[in-house]
Amino acid sequence: MESLFARVAARTRAAGNIVCFGLDPVLDRVPLEGDPAQVVERFGLGFLEACQKRGVLPAAVKPNAAYYEALGTTAVESLAKVCRAWSEAGVLVVLDAKRGDIGRSSGAYAQSAFGPFHADVVTVAPYMGRDSVEPFLTESDKGAFVLLRTSNPGARDFQDLVLDGEPLYLHVARKALSWKGAEKIGFVVGATAPQELESIAAWFAAQGAKVPFLIPGVSVPGVKGGQGGGIDEVVARLRAGGSDPWGHLVNASSGLNFAWERDGNKARWAEAGAQALEELAAAAKL
Repeated sequence: MESLFARVAARTRAAGNIVCFGLDPVLDRVPLEGDPAQVVERFGLGFLEACQKRGVLPAAVKPNAAYYEALGTTAVESLAKVCRAWSEAGVLVVLDAKRGDIGRSSGAYAQSAFGPFHADVVTVAPYMGRDSVEPFLTESDKGAFVLLRTSNPGARDFQDLVLDGEPLYLHVARKALSWKGAEKIGFVVGATAPQELESIAAWFAAQGAKVPFLIPGVSVPGVKGGQGGGIDEVVARLRAGGSDPWGHLVNASSGLNFAWERDGNKARWAEAGAQALEELAAAAKL
């Protein structure tokens, strides 16, 4: 059975980059008019078309389900169409839904993500423990990115708490590696805490565990709204921690979605995103 790490590494090598293209359609910044459900669909599909025309595809795409769900049932159908199109293009689909519930409910969430939404991987919150995560690990070609050390300002509130001499996030990592189906687990580790990223990579290397990271928080110069991480530093930190960067996904959302804001050319919003993807891939210096 192929591990999630192996699958991610195969996809990044095939794509020639480690970029995950986040889709966060904040309507106030999307330069399209019309019915909101149609706008978010055109937004997701437009980037795919522009990337294909430019001859560069990201290793993965990560639509944030919240932005579609907030607009109602038709927009949720649009999310499914967007996911399917990227999947059919050969791009790894990470559904950013941050699920996690009692076992039976998580099973239903997994069925939804891997069925109608064509996801390969789902983001999952581990706070409820093993039985809330394992339903996402039952299919041979699917998996879960478990929240570990995230990129938001409040991450320190709980994740950095020290228990028996170690931060809580390492206790989460150790426990998750013991679960059934652990070979299909990856972890969300933010780019905004580079020292922690390096130390977490080193910790997994010391365990002899090859697991992929989903690394959010990377910015594109000149585009507001990013969280400030740099893809070049991410790569350097992974290498310093003894981890192969090709086994991980580095996510940018605002920097790619709204790259058109750099010159204000609304007509080229999709092309600007594809160009920014290419720039980000080159900046990794792999």
